[in-house]
Amino acid sequence: MKVLLTGASGQLAQAVLRTWQAHELLGPDETSLDLADRDSIRAAMATFRPDAVLNLGAFTQVDRCEAEEERATLVNGTAVGWLAEACAAQGTVLVQISTDYVFDGQGARPYREEDPASPLSAYGRSKLLGEAMARLAPRHLIARTSWLYDHQGRNFFTTMLDKAARGEPIRVVDDQRGAPTSCGALALQLEAALTGGWQGLVHMTCQGETTWHGFAVEIFRQMGVEADLRPCLTAEFKTAARRPAYSVLCGDKRRLLGRDLMPPWQEALAQVASVRKGERP
Repeated sequence: MKVLLTGASGQLAQAVLRTWQAHELLGPDETSLDLADRDSIRAAMATFRPDAVLNLGAFTQVDRCEAEEERATLVNGTAVGWLAEACAAQGTVLVQISTDYVFDGQGARPYREEDPASPLSAYGRSKLLGEAMARLAPRHLIARTSWLYDHQGRNFFTTMLDKAARGEPIRVVDDQRGAPTSCGALALQLEAALTGGWQGLVHMTCQGETTWHGFAVEIFRQMGVEADLRPCLTAEFKTAARRPAYSVLCGDKRRLLGRDLMPPWQEALAQVASVRKGERP
């Protein structure tokens, strides 16, 4: 299968490039495929004529999105519509990545795909628009995920380790609950979903749940790192964007559709930790 990746330099795209061995992967840089440019999208689709588009490009800096909502809406929403338009014209499958931030976090049980979305932030609003735009492609798969990280790049895992290495005191919120999801685990699930013909909206996160503080505790434990880590409340840690207090996503639909490859979040973290420590290629 010929698969066109947007956002090819990002951490999720890099995980896809490492793990999708049975496919022809095309990852043009932003000069060749600019999501903010409709003509660029049309030209890339005409040039590459892929069987599937894996849209991994996004404006993901949640707090910056509050000040730059127009840009977030363009990249995370409008551009998805342009991709869907091109995919529809060529009979191409569009795979869109979405987020747990489409929910307001007021729930008390894991969110199902059919639960109403009510985002609290500009980022969440732009990604929800992206979901709507993706549905314009007759053949589409929308994968909602959460708390993505990898052994490299800028993410919570690497940030915690960098802070600990500098000996900084670390305060992490302990009243936001979700499911940390490694890029490697998500990449494998996306491949199984695409080759298995899944369509529609599917939640794809690692199993289980924790808080950001609980995630940090487990990172340091598995990495064997001493850190000055203490919990705090969201109210003590002011950010531009509001985050959902509870954004665990239910995986029941994924298990009904076929191959559920998402491991417990602690197991996925162990794999990432081993790569970071150089124990695995």
